Amino acid sequence: MFRTLAAKIAAPARPLTNSTRLRSFHANATLSDQMSRAEVSGKRFWETASIKEVGDRIEVTLDGRVLKTPAGNPLTLPKDQKHLALLIAGEWHGQKALLKSHSLPMTSLVARAIDGFIGNAELREETLNRLIKFLDTDSICYQQDFPESIVKAQKKHWDPILKWVKEEYGLEIKVSQGISYVQQEDHVKAKLRDIVNSMTDIELSAFERATLTAKSFLIGLAVVKRHLSVEKAWAAAQLEVLDQIERWGEVEDSHDVDREFIKSQLASARLANIGAY
Repeated sequence: MFRTLAAKIAAPARPLTNSTRLRSFHANATLSDQMSRAEVSGKRFWETASIKEVGDRIEVTLDGRVLKTPAGNPLTLPKDQKHLALLIAGEWHGQKALLKSHSLPMTSLVARAIDGFIGNAELREETLNRLIKFLDTDSICYQQDFPESIVKAQKKHWDPILKWVKEEYGLEIKVSQGISYVQQEDHVKAKLRDIVNSMTDIELSAFERATLTAKSFLIGLAVVKRHLSVEKAWAAAQLEVLDQIERWGEVEDSHDVDREFIKSQLASARLANIGAY
């Protein structure tokens, strides 16, 4: 079932449709008849979701069987990340009769780290190279001088992030007024790349998600480093959309759906580091 989720991680996030069904949940695992039917029907196939300590690891289990990632790896975490295991078990416990892939954000975030980054230096390098490119096109670096409502919103939501980067990391981020292209200094990119490279595998997975969801390197960094709340990160990422809603109104079943999905993705990225700072 995670294949759809894994594919979404590499693209701008958007809600999955009701027609999305769970495919090949255990990629390399032997499936029971009950689980096989569940994959085809998209229905809940377990009674209880829980966690279990095994040595120095914590397993997330469904009816006592360890949860597997898309690549067939056991979904286990170190004991000091018990909170993540509990959150993942909570996601599965909260599923109703029909499974909803988009309501398993922490599960997919951790699965991405396990299948993609652990022991895979090449993929980590590729991911770093891809994410650093967001810096030169970061929306925060391209500010408008009209209309006044946008200018005020930029000062409220974007300028504090730029101030935080300067105070926290000693980096001056270039900002363009208008459409003129702005390229950040090489030393700025190098320092920010080093910061991301020092992240744990789960932290990198969280940063990747936050950056792609917000379409902003700086917002993503502020989320993962727990400088921004989910609400503030969402407002910063959706600044122009919120201005349009303020002026023209909200489109039902569009803006509201996007809002909840974006918040859930940002929340999973922020929660991935709970207790780390």
